[in-house]
Amino acid sequence: MQNPNMAWGLLLALAISILIAAALFYVLKKLAPLVLNGIFGVLIFWLLSYFGLIRAPIDLLTFLIAAIGGIFGVLIVLLLTYLGIPL
Repeated sequence: MQNPNMAWGLLLALAISILIAAALFYVLKKLAPLVLNGIFGVLIFWLLSYFGLIRAPIDLLTFLIAAIGGIFGVLIVLLLTYLGIPL
């Protein structure tokens, strides 16, 4: 005969696993657009620097501005760099 405490423990472990999976899904779903915007911004900065059109610094600050602001964040960094305002 199976131990009843073991069955409750398995059900509890399953419930906790489902809650953790749901929390991870929620967090990753919210972070995905920021990561994609950041990659897109760094790619634009790299292409502009590669072709010699602008010398925008690619560092953590510009990555965060591009990630949070998207294309507008990239434009803001480019405008500030063009105007000579240090980031």
